[in-house]
Amino acid sequence: MSLEVATKISTDGRPTFSEKHGTLYAQVANVLRQRIRSAQWAAGDQLPTLDELEREFQVARVTLRQALSLLEAEGMIWRKRGRGTFVSESAGPEWFKLETSRDELIHSLEGTWSRIIDVDAAESLPHLDPGDGESAPSYRHMRRIHGRGEGAYAVVDMYLDAKVYKRAPRRFDKEMIIPVIDSMRGVEIADIRQTLTIGTADKQVAEGLGVPIGSPIGILRRVVQDKSGKAIYVGTVNYRGDAVKLDITLAGSGIEAAS
Repeated sequence: MSLEVATKISTDGRPTFSEKHGTLYAQVANVLRQRIRSAQWAAGDQLPTLDELEREFQVARVTLRQALSLLEAEGMIWRKRGRGTFVSESAGPEWFKLETSRDELIHSLEGTWSRIIDVDAAESLPHLDPGDGESAPSYRHMRRIHGRGEGAYAVVDMYLDAKVYKRAPRRFDKEMIIPVIDSMRGVEIADIRQTLTIGTADKQVAEGLGVPIGSPIGILRRVVQDKSGKAIYVGTVNYRGDAVKLDITLAGSGIEAAS
């Protein structure tokens, strides 16, 4: 699933920008980044010249240079004086698929590292929507960064049933939460609910992901219930917008019936 990173498109086909979405050069970089991530510009392709980009975006050349410098620092492009600007060989999309089954979800978390960046010392309660289940008496609240290799792909706010946390605090502080819960005796996962929305990165999320404030993000709310119907885990996963997609295959019989 591609996430549109510019604001609305103007009547002449070029992106328009707004101050509420961050600095102008960061917004331009978002558009260029998305073109690379979506393979509109493939590895090795040469980007349009500054003159061409200036005509398309109707922004100052210094803004374009700042946007290109940002992408160069990320390793997405490389520039050679006298030759132009090119898409890096390693700039292709590395998608993090949003799994739709419990087993696939747990398997997808393998190879992911997690680092705590904030812990709420006072046990607190998360907001629960209808259908999320009953609340535990108290929760352990943490904010973490998830990544693979050297790059972070998500900032996560999570609430874990304090009683469950106290059973294996060292593991929960270092490992991915849901696989740990799944491995525990006496704790049975009965249901996992996921809701995906689209938003923009605030200051904390932007700093954690290494993207400009206002960058597009996928916001996944995940709730784990035990067999008694209690919400033992409530997490909000803020994904980089250029790295997440939802891929669903519809049943063939349903498509035929609808056609």
